[in-house]
Amino acid sequence: MAIRRFSDYEQTKSYKDFEQLPRGGYVLIIKGAELCENSFGQYTKIMCDIAEGDYKDFFMNDYLGQKKGDRKWRCNYLLNTPKDDGSEKDGWTKRRFKTVTEALEESNPGYHFDWDERKFKGKLIGGLFNEREYEANNGEIRRATNLAQLCSVEKIRSGNYKIPEDKLLESKQSMPTTDKDGFMQIPDGADDELPFN
Repeated sequence: MAIRRFSDYEQTKSYKDFEQLPRGGYVLIIKGAELCENSFGQYTKIMCDIAEGDYKDFFMNDYLGQKKGDRKWRCNYLLNTPKDDGSEKDGWTKRRFKTVTEALEESNPGYHFDWDERKFKGKLIGGLFNEREYEANNGEIRRATNLAQLCSVEKIRSGNYKIPEDKLLESKQSMPTTDKDGFMQIPDGADDELPFN
């Protein structure tokens, strides 16, 4: 008696260890952007992928390798829209917003930011990836690569950047989970479906 061979054995993909993008700086291409809103206010969800180098198309390959019903795009940057309320926190939000729009302009000759997030699609930008801890469904603490900051493409290509500190769960840190300017990002997974074709 022998094991019965199934018809699409050669085409069937095996389970592989989950490949994680290493911490570092990468040139990104924006795959799409959409305006969203939650309890914190308005934000732009910017979906990115690696544009060049050894990890080119990393997130598209990851997406295509997921089970069809549970697919999630795993490289999103959530850019809060300033509330223009005069608060100190809003000042930080304005600076971060302006940093991203200037990086878009510097990285894409001829592009001028005109308040239309749909025009981000196809543009290049630099991305700095750190690691963040999260608690899995089974309570296990795990780490994942996180798009922590956007910057100019030139900054990445020149190597003139510093990777932001990893984001540890609060129980593991002595300080709150905010970055150096006190701005807290909306956590990954807030709305992670693939919204572009």
